[in-house]
Amino acid sequence: MVKTNPANEPVYFYLSNEWYKGNMPTFYDSENWDLTAFLKENYSKLKEEIVGFYSNRGDEMQSNFTPYNYSEKGWKTLNLYTYGLRYKENCKKFPVLDSIVSQIPGLTMAQIAVLEPGVRIKAHLGDTNAIIRNHMGISIPGELPDLGLRVGQQEICWEEGEIFSFCIVHRHYAWNYTKSYRVALIVDVIHPDFKDKIAEVCAESLALISMKFAATKMPFLKGLPRPITRFMQKCISIPFRLKLFLSGAFRTN
Repeated sequence: MVKTNPANEPVYFYLSNEWYKGNMPTFYDSENWDLTAFLKENYSKLKEEIVGFYSNRGDEMQSNFTPYNYSEKGWKTLNLYTYGLRYKENCKKFPVLDSIVSQIPGLTMAQIAVLEPGVRIKAHLGDTNAIIRNHMGISIPGELPDLGLRVGQQEICWEEGEIFSFCIVHRHYAWNYTKSYRVALIVDVIHPDFKDKIAEVCAESLALISMKFAATKMPFLKGLPRPITRFMQKCISIPFRLKLFLSGAFRTN
């Protein structure tokens, strides 16, 4: 397992256009995570439910939210969990998936992500270095160079039933130039070095998402100095921290 020392690698949040300059690797060795074997064991059930839903009810999936008025029509997502918040109605649509991912220690997000044919997602960065993002290929219609994900300077393609893991604060983007849709299951977990801070990380990440919503409507907020945005993030995170506590999220992690 890739480890870092929290004393030397504090929790980082992407604020005020200050890019990450820490030492987290681009990709992790996914074979080091317990969740890898667990998800692979359940791949057949996961694929049946996810592909069945998309084939019959794909119109219920919405375009992925990205801030600052960027929209990619063929990039669709559906979240069951977002930084500890559980979406009950979405979980009802995927009872098998919910029953599986809810058993994963340190789970922060579970998302179904679809790239339709001809789509290239704009390069972007995730919220924090405290999260490990795991992609499992569910329905994969091709391989590099027609289909793939680039993180930093490295490119990789999904394989059905296989998993790769990366650090989301490194610049990354994906594309699908095949003639069919690509479906992936995305599972985020807290980095082991920050497991004791999971509630704090999730509350502040939810605050950061709220700030991005606000900055999309009021662009001048993007230009505020980092100390100010960090203070705002801390304040906005307080009600999220309370909501996570009242919901019982992370009490057993």
